Amino acid sequence: MTKVLKRKGAVEPYKPDKIKGSLQKAAIDAGYSVEEKEDIINEVFANINKKLDKGGEIKSDTIRACLLTELDKCEPYMAKSWRNFDKKYKPP
Repeated sequence: MTKVLKRKGAVEPYKPDKIKGSLQKAAIDAGYSVEEKEDIINEVFANINKKLDKGGEIKSDTIRACLLTELDKCEPYMAKSWRNFDKKYKPP
């Protein structure tokens, strides 16, 4: 099972629902409904899960970078929404 190394050093099990929820929030924040972007959400989610299915440990920042790379390719407005959220609510 994949473990996620958080920014402050905590380790927790990988929770796919957190990724999917974040993608859905990014779609809504970008002005779309989840239904409008369901195909893109599922595509990005599947691509991320393929990368994480190998097990071991991965940094949360690495997951974030992979998600943003995928979103930049297929839905830049959602990627921008995600980055704006990070700027506003996450410490550097």
